[in-house]
Amino acid sequence: MTALRVNEVMVNCYSPREAANWWALYRAHGPAERFTTITAAIPGDLVDVACDDRDHAESLRDDLITRGIPRTALKVIK
Repeated sequence: MTALRVNEVMVNCYSPREAANWWALYRAHGPAERFTTITAAIPGDLVDVACDDRDHAESLRDDLITRGIPRTALKVIK
């Protein structure tokens, strides 16, 4: 499975508030079967977003970066 791993602690601590709020909304309303919480924590979880392939994961990563999510909070994994 290819996925984009999102470190929500870094999203919540190092993103502009609008970007962190956008991510929370995306996660809450995205297809539930695509999201897997790897580690639950406060102030944020480590979350894998299942992607169709590496290109899809990289495209999602790039979209999140343009929305203000720090690159260091995102990792394409296989």
